Amino acid sequence: MNANDEKTILELDEIREILSHFGLPVQSITGFFDTSHDENDKRLNFILDDKYVLKVNSTTSMWEMRLQEIRRLIHRYRAIGVYCPDFIPALNGSLSYTLTKDNREYACFVEEYAIYPVLGWGTEHDRKEVIEHLGVLAAKYTGVDLSETKSMWSIIDLAPLDVDVDEKQENANMLTETLRKNGFGDLAVQVDQFNKMLREKIMAVFHDLPRCVYQGDLNSTNELHKDGHFVGLIDFNMAGTDVNINVFLNETNWFPEDEEFDAMSIQEIISKQDSEQNEELSVILKHYALNDDEKYAWPYYKRIADLFQYPNVCLMAEWLKSDARRKKCAELIQALIGKPL
Repeated sequence: MNANDEKTILELDEIREILSHFGLPVQSITGFFDTSHDENDKRLNFILDDKYVLKVNSTTSMWEMRLQEIRRLIHRYRAIGVYCPDFIPALNGSLSYTLTKDNREYACFVEEYAIYPVLGWGTEHDRKEVIEHLGVLAAKYTGVDLSETKSMWSIIDLAPLDVDVDEKQENANMLTETLRKNGFGDLAVQVDQFNKMLREKIMAVFHDLPRCVYQGDLNSTNELHKDGHFVGLIDFNMAGTDVNINVFLNETNWFPEDEEFDAMSIQEIISKQDSEQNEELSVILKHYALNDDEKYAWPYYKRIADLFQYPNVCLMAEWLKSDARRKKCAELIQALIGKPL
């Protein structure tokens, strides 16, 4: 297959030239996928001979020091038994080769082709199998080689895609705006005040909370499986440092889908939100012991995740626009605010 068949920017001969800097021969392109965000953030992935993956990224999204940082993290995951394909260094010892094409610079790097298949959309592992490693990782590597790059779950700290405010604050703003537009101005004020209070409580210990570096993007397109069981991860582009309890609470958060929302009472929803989360948290916390600062901050981080995680806010925004669901949604929000911390 020629790279141009997929409207990529590279011919096979150009790919062979790049791979020569890594000491790797190439016969053919056996797969290609494009995860680019836009023309200024290209992310091209070439599967070569079903042995290697050449990744060609705009230098704004990936660079040598970031690759070195990610590789150290990959080695930590492998050390706790989570398989992750490693990067293959260039002959000069670096992890990247800079390509200049059409007046743009790209970081080219090579990853092993995963020995296990990706699970893919539409299928899910047992969630507890996937998240158990978070407790193992945090227990062994808290405070180790922390990255300046923050996780996408970050509160107060800004992740790479955040602008001015963290994502949870952006989500809170979206929820309060939707409340106001749908006749719940007083509730919007309560939500805003509640969010500010939660953050003020967190700030009392924020800088002392234990942190670790995480892969940061657990979903079925990044999860590797063997015989239906979770065995590993790919795609560390979103990797970053985060507060441990924030990761635990976000990765175990439960929220009803439409049918569940319609069928369950408010109290049933809140009870299930806690019971589902506690069941999943048990596999994390059997490996990791909370300290006093974490115990103090736990309820505040939990309520922010419960109310302001992006999928949750998207669902509530739709329910607030629905004549049939609007009142019940407002009651759910009120109950989440009023629930004892």
